[in-house]
Amino acid sequence: MENSPFTPFDYMTQTRELQMLKTMLPYMKDAQKKQFAILIKYMELQNTVQVFSQEDKVMSMCSVDEDNNNMVAMLNDLRNFCSAKEQETIDMLINMFSMLETYETIFS
Repeated sequence: MENSPFTPFDYMTQTRELQMLKTMLPYMKDAQKKQFAILIKYMELQNTVQVFSQEDKVMSMCSVDEDNNNMVAMLNDLRNFCSAKEQETIDMLINMFSMLETYETIFS
């Protein structure tokens, strides 16, 4: 799951500079890594607090198309971060939701 795509939340809270700092981390001396990693996480937290203090950004980040089946859309988005085995489980769930929707349409 290396090189996983960013989520909308990541795009709003991550910066190019933070990504550069994260890239540098493995090349540092062991004694420096812990402090540097904590600094990076602190900077990420500051960015998150800043984003959530701007209501319009939070609303755009948290919005999804109401017309879609939100559960299926969420599962499809989650697939991007899953292992092959986890993707199989998600596919099973998506098929189940699809069958339930069909059943509901037929008998309503």
